[in-house]
Amino acid sequence: MAIRNAGCRTMTQPPASHPPTQVFHGDPAELPADPDLIAGMPYRHYKGGAYAVVGVGRFEADLAPVVVYRALRDPSLLWVRRADVFTEPVATPQGEMPRFAPDWPAALACLDFLPRQTVLDVLALHDTPYRHYHDRRHILEMFDAAHARGIALDPAQALAVLCHDAVYVAGCEHNEAASAALIETVAPDVDRAVRARAAQIVLDTRTHTASVAGADTVLDLDLLRLAAAPDVFDVHSRDVFEENRALLAARTGLQGDALRAEFLRRRAAFLGKLAQRQPLFLTPLFADCEAPARANIARIVSAAGGAHG
Repeated sequence: MAIRNAGCRTMTQPPASHPPTQVFHGDPAELPADPDLIAGMPYRHYKGGAYAVVGVGRFEADLAPVVVYRALRDPSLLWVRRADVFTEPVATPQGEMPRFAPDWPAALACLDFLPRQTVLDVLALHDTPYRHYHDRRHILEMFDAAHARGIALDPAQALAVLCHDAVYVAGCEHNEAASAALIETVAPDVDRAVRARAAQIVLDTRTHTASVAGADTVLDLDLLRLAAAPDVFDVHSRDVFEENRALLAARTGLQGDALRAEFLRRRAAFLGKLAQRQPLFLTPLFADCEAPARANIARIVSAAGGAHG
């Protein structure tokens, strides 16, 4: 006779069966064929978290394919999950959905003429630690602003936005020329005329003077941060300072408050000269940005004057 414990399974009942553990042999065919599992691809967890794929690998102990990824809120920490679990369906109150799903921004649809890996590779160039202002956020903000304002960027404009800060070294006079030259490398299959116009638009960002069709819209997108809310504008100014701190200190020998004051003086001089342009924004699509941008510039110029008064 079987002996039972209250609420427990019969002692003589065989254990529930489990599917056999899958055995992996290191065959490339075992790796996930999902084309979205590429380095840099943004994913959204079903609970809402934003992540980016670092790559696909194998678990050393049993060669099981894994996805390596990082949370965008803390890029310093890497996570690893078996590939078959990464995208498996999960039951939620809203219905079944993937544990992680690709989260390609709608604003980047204008770049669909390029492979997504190419777009991600160029964006990755903006992630170097010494960049604080000319970084990925700036590029994505430009695409987001165009999308939000209903601006349909043509391929040359989209390429120019993507690549205009791809090469950036603080204080270097050749950033725009190097970034323009990179277009031919990252988009070799794009029509030559499109590449040439994109490269010229990138060169135009050096002087913020439009010389070819469509450059005016890209230049306005590039200046859009000038029209940010005052507190956001101040954060951008601090980012510009951090990006140039080491170079400015080396060239002036200044430190601390004196270095900040010298940076403020130089930034005020640059923006004050820019403000002499009438108008700042070249297209009617950005006419609403003129007043807030000029207010921010006036505030910086006034603060710099007070610091040296």
